[in-house]
Amino acid sequence: MNITEEHVHFPSDNLSLEGVLAYDENTMPSRAILLCPPHPTLGGDMENNIITSLARVSAKAGFLSLRFNYRGVGNSECGVKDIAEIFHYWEKTMSSENYADALTDVHSALNFLVKQSGRDAKIFIAGYSFGCIVGMRVATASDAVSAFASISTPFGKYNLSFLRECKKPKLFIYNQNDFATTVEDTLQGLEKIHLPVTSELIENSDHFYRGKEGIVSMKVCNFFDGIRY
Repeated sequence: MNITEEHVHFPSDNLSLEGVLAYDENTMPSRAILLCPPHPTLGGDMENNIITSLARVSAKAGFLSLRFNYRGVGNSECGVKDIAEIFHYWEKTMSSENYADALTDVHSALNFLVKQSGRDAKIFIAGYSFGCIVGMRVATASDAVSAFASISTPFGKYNLSFLRECKKPKLFIYNQNDFATTVEDTLQGLEKIHLPVTSELIENSDHFYRGKEGIVSMKVCNFFDGIRY
């Protein structure tokens, strides 16, 4: 098995974002996953441990994946040039629902991934932490996306009412020691989401899932493997 990582660029607004396509060069993937990183001020780039694990494990499982950097992160362009201004720009999105630019970046990444996939390919989205929020919003709104996975969803911090009417298959992976939310908020939040919903608890772990990345990644791939429509 030869896993290829192809560095790419794609447009978002008038900016150029960077990303990495990962796939087994000996197969023709019929399934593709968009991987949405966590928040930029909390180590949220495409080299995050969960995101890179998902890329590697999904490629071995026969998926094509795209991980990417939001605007202003890594080599992705941003209208704001100063590093301090970029940090302040992203910091503001943590305390409000004002993350429209991140949504635009996810939409743009999804459009690029769809173009790289076969015409009949199933498309999925997997998001981690803040990446859950923007990933789920785009997955809910897009007819191109069949299902999505949400890892360490920050229940209680963002408005998730848009999930109440979403009938797509949904996977939620959580832990018992997450600084971004509580088990109580997670379980209460899951009760308000439209079925079908699958939830998986990763025991003896925390928000970062260090040492458990492979387990998390396999649960995501197995869930997407089970989507038949």
